[in-house]
Amino acid sequence: MYIGKNIRKLVKDHIIEKRKTQIHSRFRVKEWHAAVRKGRHGGTGRRKGARNARMPSEVLWMRRQRVLRRLLRKYRDAKKITCSQYRQMYLRAKGNMYKNKNVLIESIHKDKADKKRDAELEAQREARRAKNTVRKEKRIARKAVVD
Repeated sequence: MYIGKNIRKLVKDHIIEKRKTQIHSRFRVKEWHAAVRKGRHGGTGRRKGARNARMPSEVLWMRRQRVLRRLLRKYRDAKKITCSQYRQMYLRAKGNMYKNKNVLIESIHKDKADKKRDAELEAQREARRAKNTVRKEKRIARKAVVD
């Protein structure tokens, strides 16, 4: 007890002081993890495992197929594409023809534009044929009157 009293007196007189506890800061760790969440520090030197082990190509394929098929179903149900177009594009998607959803949408627009253009051209051809038949009939009628 006597030693304790002496020590207390030394502390009071500021001859000896209590050391502060050592702090182990996590500031740098938090900063690092925040950067990793943003996608930093993932270069080739950091990677363990092959590309296919890290993100299987099969999983990527399944995701892409599901996205494309969902879009095709939605468009078919909304009558934006016909059943035959749906089937054709479904099989193309299965055959890895569309890299992503945007490419598929683009091809749908292109297909619809082609169909519209073909219909317009056919209408023009039909009009031309009708005009020609009228001309032909007039010519025949004139020839009949002259003879």
